[in-house]
Amino acid sequence: MYLREKRIKILKLKNVIFTAFGLFFVIESVFVMVSLISYYHDDLETVLEAKATPESIVTFIIGIVLLLTAGISRRLIGDANFYSSYFEGDLSGYIQYSDLADVTGKRAGMIRQQLHFFRKVYMKGYEQKKVDHTEQVVLNSKISACECRHCGASIEKRIYFTGICPYCGNSDLFAKVLTDNRFYSIENRVSEGIKNPEFYSVKNLITKKILFVLYLCLGLSVIGIGAVVCLGNIADYNNQEYLKEVLLSGKSPYSSYALIKAEIMDNIIMGAVFALAFIPVAINRRKKIKYIFVADDCSQFFAQCKTPFIDAENLPVLTKNSNRKRVLKSVRGALRQRYLLNCTFEKHEDVLKVALARKIVKDQCPSCGGAIVGAVDEHYQCKYCGNIIMGVIHKK
Repeated sequence: MYLREKRIKILKLKNVIFTAFGLFFVIESVFVMVSLISYYHDDLETVLEAKATPESIVTFIIGIVLLLTAGISRRLIGDANFYSSYFEGDLSGYIQYSDLADVTGKRAGMIRQQLHFFRKVYMKGYEQKKVDHTEQVVLNSKISACECRHCGASIEKRIYFTGICPYCGNSDLFAKVLTDNRFYSIENRVSEGIKNPEFYSVKNLITKKILFVLYLCLGLSVIGIGAVVCLGNIADYNNQEYLKEVLLSGKSPYSSYALIKAEIMDNIIMGAVFALAFIPVAINRRKKIKYIFVADDCSQFFAQCKTPFIDAENLPVLTKNSNRKRVLKSVRGALRQRYLLNCTFEKHEDVLKVALARKIVKDQCPSCGGAIVGAVDEHYQCKYCGNIIMGVIHKK
């Protein structure tokens, strides 16, 4: 609804191409430079004057730029997807930057700049302007109505966000939204998640927990082995007694100190490269372990909830002694990594909530599920069941 979907598909393809070429350029240039330094480590002037040196440096820079461009683009597309989803769940048509800041954990100024940029590249269907002396995100003209599917009662928006019908006490609530001649309904599937933690978590969560811990241990082991190899060879590199012993033992294929030291330098470089390469892997894996444990705690808690909205303050990972900002960041990380599914943060009535099991159904009649085609307005009548799709309406 708010995404430039065709353009985003092209940009995603561009990111794949940039990543492939970036990795190739970086690996090739690093291999060439390491080979040169390893072979001519006693004569750095030769390394600097080698024809391959400037070419490798340029290739390395190009590869890094391509990887950074692809990575930043992927992150921005992910943010655009989130904003679009949040806009579709809004029923007023007016969104304050402070609300988005609480939901995303980002500064309001950064969100304002992002949405200004996204409007030109990734997104559409909204404006940024002042309303009542406050700059806000103004969505395309919107009509919305909230109802209880159980008793058919019309419900105010603020009551809808509590997740409980004031007339029958049921949580089978849904909203009907009309914007820019497009209709969609917002339904909840909370019943599917009751006593079913797997509904809110990635598949095989326990298996992933075990594997992630094993991966972390493996990464730390590689770092340790690389560090030991590197330090051991550094000690041997300047040990004249060791070099003499190796040279005279007859076991080494090399016939001079220079060649033996060249082999030792190769081992030092290899050990250092392995250790340094796995440090960011281990750090990233540790973060993912934290996110997956948070996802497990939250999914167990959500499976006990019977309403489609709960206050974020009630999350099981938030205790009296916990850092609220850090904990919410962990939950956002679990959502971003898609370890936590079928839920999202939303801001309603100045209260940060978690919306559970929400599903947006586009271009379908909420009564019979028939396809809605052609221009749509508040008086549109379904061609299959004859119902007026909006019914009782509230117009801004």
